[in-house]
Amino acid sequence: MKRVLLATLMALLAAFTQSASSNDPASVVRGGRLYDNWIAETKARAPNQFNPVFKTKQVRIAVQDTWRCVECHGWDYKGNHGVPGIQGRLKADTPGIAALLKDANHGYDEWLDEHDRVDLANFVSAGQTDMSRLVGQAQRVKVGQTSAHKVFVTVCAVCHGLEGDRLREIAPLGDSARQRPAEVMHVALNGHPGGNMPALRTLGEETAVNMLAYLQTLRSLDLVASVANGGRLYDDWQVHTGGQRQALPHPAYPPKAYYANSANETWRCKECHGWDYKGDQGQYGKGIHATGIKGIRTMAGTDPVKTIAVLRGTSHYYGAVLKHRDLQDLANFVSYGQTDMDTVIDPKTGLSRGDAARGQAHYRTMCAGCHGLDGYFVAKRHVGKVSRGDPWHSLHNMLNGHPDDTMPALRELDPSVVKDILAHVQTLQERR
Repeated sequence: MKRVLLATLMALLAAFTQSASSNDPASVVRGGRLYDNWIAETKARAPNQFNPVFKTKQVRIAVQDTWRCVECHGWDYKGNHGVPGIQGRLKADTPGIAALLKDANHGYDEWLDEHDRVDLANFVSAGQTDMSRLVGQAQRVKVGQTSAHKVFVTVCAVCHGLEGDRLREIAPLGDSARQRPAEVMHVALNGHPGGNMPALRTLGEETAVNMLAYLQTLRSLDLVASVANGGRLYDDWQVHTGGQRQALPHPAYPPKAYYANSANETWRCKECHGWDYKGDQGQYGKGIHATGIKGIRTMAGTDPVKTIAVLRGTSHYYGAVLKHRDLQDLANFVSYGQTDMDTVIDPKTGLSRGDAARGQAHYRTMCAGCHGLDGYFVAKRHVGKVSRGDPWHSLHNMLNGHPDDTMPALRELDPSVVKDILAHVQTLQERR
């Protein structure tokens, strides 16, 4: 009886595997999406521990990313982080590949069902492409001589926008196509995990190559705007994104610190790292805001990609609460937007190093329309009192604007103008 049952199960498995063969383009493209991010594609619960066989411990990476096939094997399928690629399995036996996904080096028997493993195996066997060749071809394409523009504005722009920068869940397509062409080619051929993006695989590699070439002509993210937006996110990303306030304290916030019982405050970047960005080495080294957490000044100039990895990692957990574009803007602020506050504000007296008399003219013409000549309009608190009590806070807002507000960001003005305005604001007195 056991032999009959085993034979029946094997027959059913063979029939299932054949029904989702490597000749089925739907199975192949779904396998490509699983290879990208099976957690997003299957909408399964994400593992809460690092993949035990992930080879590189030095790389700062989110826990769930250590379980993505692409993280180990790469967008070009040649391997990553010292892990071999999957090119040797091209045209290999699909059931054999599906069986490998359950071995000790993968452990996907717990996370992927048989249907998922078969689709992933079909992609490995029949869906891999020579990324180096295709990316090279895209560099030689004369975009004006292809129909890629017409395909993009009719098929893709509905979601991505005419300039490819509408979706905040992903980086602008132009930047992605120039910086990570193999990744964009993979997504173009197979679609987005868990999304409804059309896969171009059956239209042929030439169509995908022409599309990559066209995407590379789209505009870049405006870095100045991104930095200023990142500054507002640093202030209070929960308010700025209109997202739900966090109900539980941030895991990294010290449980005995002053704001530990105010969950949403513990998730604000400024609450740990300070308005002067120096953390425990600056103005937040003592008083009610003291946490003992270091600042972000040492990360000024760091590659934003590395900063994003930190934000998504286990020290911040922002990958779970912020969209990709928000992470990118916040990383750009950390990398490029920090101001050396000591050049503007005397750290001992808290007074601006600017000229209040010069700043008066700027304030009365640029700022008083909202704040009033005496500093009361719009502001929740008197701007003079705030600028004297916490000038670093005031300067940050002057340079980047307020979260979820129309206040202009002054960071691109001559630094002396901002310094002078702050000096004048510090002279404004509350009404008696």
